This record gives sequence, C-alpha cells and structure tokens, in this order.
Amino acid sequence: MTPPGIVDPADDVLRRWNPRGWRGLHRPAATGVRVVGVPGSGAGTLAAELRHLGGIDLTDDGRSTSLTDDGRAVTLVVFDPSATIGRTELDLVRAVATESIEVVCALTGIDRFPDWRAVRDADVEILQRHASWLPCVVVLPVSAAAARRARELRDDASEAVRQTLLTASGLVELRDVLAATVRSSHDPRRARAAVVAATRPMIAEEIERLSAEDEEGDLRAERSRLTAAAPPATSGPDLRRLQVTLLQEVAVRVRSASTAAVEVLETADADAVVTTIDAHVDDMCARLVEETARIAPGTPAPEPARTSRPPETARSMEDTLTVVFGASAGAGLGRLLVTPFGDLPGWMSLVVAIACAVPAAGWLMRIRRRIAYRDRMRRWIADELATVRAELDTWIRTRIHETELQSTALAVATRDRHATRVRERVAAIDAEITRRRGERRARIAACERDLAALGHIPEPRGVRVRPTG
Repeated sequence: MTPPGIVDPADDVLRRWNPRGWRGLHRPAATGVRVVGVPGSGAGTLAAELRHLGGIDLTDDGRSTSLTDDGRAVTLVVFDPSATIGRTELDLVRAVATESIEVVCALTGIDRFPDWRAVRDADVEILQRHASWLPCVVVLPVSAAAARRARELRDDASEAVRQTLLTASGLVELRDVLAATVRSSHDPRRARAAVVAATRPMIAEEIERLSAEDEEGDLRAERSRLTAAAPPATSGPDLRRLQVTLLQEVAVRVRSASTAAVEVLETADADAVVTTIDAHVDDMCARLVEETARIAPGTPAPEPARTSRPPETARSMEDTLTVVFGASAGAGLGRLLVTPFGDLPGWMSLVVAIACAVPAAGWLMRIRRRIAYRDRMRRWIADELATVRAELDTWIRTRIHETELQSTALAVATRDRHATRVRERVAAIDAEITRRRGERRARIAACERDLAALGHIPEPRGVRVRPTG
C-alpha cells in the first residue's frame, strides 16, 4: 500500500489517461450492467428480454452508442450476426471498456442466421487481434425472439417446454455470465487490472502516433528547397553592347560635325566654324548624358578639351614667293600688251608692265593666302574633332567601366544578403526541427514511463477511496 501523503505513480497515470476508469476505482463498487450496440444490432430487444428474465441490475442505452457515466460494472455489447464486426463495433468496445470493469459481448438473432457460428468465430478472432487488451473475449450467441416466444407461452403450456425454449435461446446463460461477471468485478484487484488493461492501449496508441508523426516534414522540405535553390540572378543592362553603340554614334556624329564645319568654312569665317563645331559637340555630349543616365543616373556631362582659337592668317615665305611670281607674271603681261605698239617709248613699256605686275601680284597673293588659310582650318577642324572624339571615347569607356564595377558590387552584395538570409533561415529550421524532435522524444519517454508505472501496480488493500467533491 502506498504510504499516506505519497501519490501512487500508477494511480496518477490512470487519473491522467483514463479519468473515467480512475473515478470508477474510487467510488463504491458498481453493480449494474449496461447494454449497448450499434444501430440495428438488436440491443434494445435483448435488453428488454433480460429485464423480463430478471436477476441483474440492467441499464438499457437503447439503440444509441452514446455512453453515460452511470457507474456500471459490466457492459454488454450486442453484435449483429448478419456480418462480422468492423471499425464501428471496435470503437464502441474500446469506448465502453474505459467506463466499465468488464466487457461481455453477445451475438443476438441467431435464429434468423444459420451461419452465425462462422460470424461469431470471425468476431472472436477480430476482437483477439484488435482488442487484445480485453482480459477475456466472450461472445455468447443468444436469440431474443426465442426468449420472447418462451415468455409468451400460454399458462396451460408445459413448464418444461418453456424452460427448454428459454435455455435454447441462450438468455439464461447470458444472464448467469453477466451476474458472475458483476460479482467478480467487485474484487479490487480485478477492477484495477481491468482499468489498467483498458488504459494500456491508450498509452500504446499515443506512443505509436508520436513515433509515426512527422511534424518536421514541411520544415525539411523547406530546408531542401532553400539549400538547393540557386542565388537570385541579377539582370542589368548590356553594357558592352551599349559601349559599342555609343562609340559608333560618336564616330558618326564627329564625321557629321567635320562635314558641316568644312561647308561653313567655304562661305563664312572662323567664328562660324567654331560655332558649328561647338553646336555639334554640345549635341553629342547631351546625347551621351541621356544614354548613360539610364544606367548611371547623376553622371556628370563630358567636358572635352578645346583649343582657345582657330589659326590666324599669317604672312609666310609662300606669300613672298607668290608676290614675286605674281609680279613677274604681271610684268610679262604688260610687255605682251605693249608689243603691238612698237613705236612707244621705252619708259612707257615699263610703266605698263609695272601697272600690270602690281595688281597681278596682289591678286595671286590673296588667292594663295586664302587657300593656305582654308587648308590650315581644315587641319585644325580635323585635329579639334579628333581630340573631341578621343576624349568622348575615353569618357564612354570610363563610364561603362565604373558602371560595371557598381553592377558587380551590387550583384555580390545581393548574393551575400541572400546567402545570409538562407543561412539564418536554415539555422532556424534546424533549431525548430531539433526542438520538435526533442519534444516528441520527451513525450514518448513520458508515455513509456507511464506504461512502466502501470506494470508495477501495488496490490490495493483496505477500503476503497471515495471521491471527494
């Protein structure tokens, strides 16, 4: 006997797992019999005949499978002989076993089904396999209709015939078995053993459920998906294609600027040429800023270096030679003009030659100087635009290179952040899986301790403990 003040471990296990059975152990000994059955089993008819027969304290739950806590010692579960029992009947047996000390099964209506013996044997086999916690599997064949016919015989009928019919119905044997079972259920050790036998499957099923439970399946699937997933791809502009496009556009615009400047040079002065070049260069710079703003907003506009002034008109050795050649040509022209006038004095021929030589020299000098100046301007235009193109090409390549560096750094940072998030999530998943497994192992261990406690139940002695409150 457990010393006063110390809680019996087995009693605590029964109280937690099977509160109804535990309460039955701590109240006065039950004396009644409950009759239950699934709809259509004939439980009501059989209960009525047992009540007419008398000899036991009977409670008929009718055709309902609902159970009430009425303190019955024995429960009679009625089966239909038309078919073997199934999950519904097994669930009913399991439910009543938690509320009663003993469970007795009966097969009623055997008079209507000649093959009832095969059905009964199959029922016994199913109960032994799926309700092994029952201390004793008893399935008694009875016929409520035969008992009713025996009871309704006329008074002049032979008592022997009535007793024969009643005995053949199996109802007397069923009553005697129920009465003996009620008496045996008053033994505290037997009552405790019955409650323990009904409690063990509850704990075993919970252990089986916990062992088969896979609460981490979704977490493992998420972990596999995270570890197998590739890092996010960073899509950006095609910088190399953009570079080639911009360089080609600069080359085309430089050629257009050169052509326009040379055309202006034919009809205007150097200032107009400078203005034309400035307009084309500014247009090129604006175009480059517009294109690069899509990949690198806030990029400063290019500022290509420019010479301060175009070349000035200057006197050169060529101008002196042009004057000499012009004067010589003019003198020859003068002499040619005075040749028809052979009687002119010599000084007159000289005057005419000089008069022709001076304008010719001046005119040739101006033409030659103009041609030389335009040639220098063309070379200046070509050099100026070549310098501009080289600086714009450098500016384009620099901007593309800087953008590539920024894109690479951004992609690396994005991959690092993604990898960090994945590592943190995987670590959290691993921790959650470990926690759930630990909780499940702890619960299984607790169930196993409860089973072990039920296996070492001290024999109850003395007076039953009555419930307080």
